[in-house]
Amino acid sequence: MNLLLANSVSYVNFVRCSSLQFIRLNSSGKARWLDRQRSDSYTREAKLQGLRSRAAFKLQQIDDKMHLFRKNANQRVLDLGYAPGAWSQVAFDRTSPNGVILGVDILPCSPPRGVNSIQANILSKKTHELIRLFFSKRFQLYQEDQLHMDHGYFQHMLEEGLSALKEENDDNESRIVPNIDEKPIDVIISDMYEPWPQTTGFWNNFTNSAYYRMANTTGVAIKDHYMSMDLCDAALIAAIDLLKPGGSFTCKLYTGKEDKLLENRMKQVFKDVHRFKPSASRNESKEIYFVGLNKRKNVDKVKVFVE
Repeated sequence: MNLLLANSVSYVNFVRCSSLQFIRLNSSGKARWLDRQRSDSYTREAKLQGLRSRAAFKLQQIDDKMHLFRKNANQRVLDLGYAPGAWSQVAFDRTSPNGVILGVDILPCSPPRGVNSIQANILSKKTHELIRLFFSKRFQLYQEDQLHMDHGYFQHMLEEGLSALKEENDDNESRIVPNIDEKPIDVIISDMYEPWPQTTGFWNNFTNSAYYRMANTTGVAIKDHYMSMDLCDAALIAAIDLLKPGGSFTCKLYTGKEDKLLENRMKQVFKDVHRFKPSASRNESKEIYFVGLNKRKNVDKVKVFVE
């Protein structure tokens, strides 16, 4: 009992010291971040061009090199972790006038002009179904719709959309309606990692611990690497499930010892796989972007992640 009490006291003291240290580091870190933002040419240029963040230039440079987008090609684009919307702005501009952009984020964010969005968890199978439903054009989003209090999805999408997407057979087993396009997307882009600050709503179960899985970078290289690997895997699963054969994909990774593992997985899904670091990425940043081009047909998802 005394040992347990001693351990408890030590833990409390550790938390107190860690908290004080965190406050000091956080304060100095915030000052450095503000100084860097003021002097950053991409940040200034983003404001001048009406872009929601400097990240827009990263996607522009990726596209200039890899040619993900095409104008007048009716491309369907899925932007994962789209808040605050800078990547969606680039996708809309480079696929207009006939492109369709859907942003998906676990946190609330008003989409940019011309972009559609849903607040949902890409780790959920139901979100994949909603994405298929959206691109099937079976319904339209309404501005007055409110998120369902338990599930986080738009109310009419649950009540009307999912009933249209699924039907019951004689054995009471759910099956997909045949005329829904199983792989409706031409391009998937994922810049998932740093969450857009949430001001209302907050916790419910559908978020699946979003602030642990989708937290800001910590500055601890190995932790940032493994957290970004987790999200790259989630984005790759979405690509396997939703991306057309021949489609394109890009995701952000913080470099580390499992880089090769992600690259090997992507090579099973795409015929061409590239690593690319845009010049808009800061020199000190460990972020790189993996790009997959020309998705293969009949990809075995289990094989990709087991082998």
